[in-house]
Amino acid sequence: MMEKETVLHPGMGKGHSLHLEERRSAALSGVEEVLAFDENQVVLRTGSGEVALMGEGLHVTRLMMEEGQLTVEGKIDSFFYSSPRKGRRLFGRNK
Repeated sequence: MMEKETVLHPGMGKGHSLHLEERRSAALSGVEEVLAFDENQVVLRTGSGEVALMGEGLHVTRLMMEEGQLTVEGKIDSFFYSSPRKGRRLFGRNK
């Protein structure tokens, strides 16, 4: 079973999509920058804002920044978005 969420906000940069497969793999497009990652979280900047994937044993298995594509594998517990805000990032980190 494959879950799919596609997000496209006019005026906020390139299109972005997130494909989640059985909470084991997430393929994202429209990735502009990898802000942080470790085995428990991956935080990215996309044309639709910042997105964080949370879980256990997470690892980036594919990163193609020229095409804006990234694949994460592991146990994905959750993901959430944050709208772009001037001077602030997810988890309160300053730019």
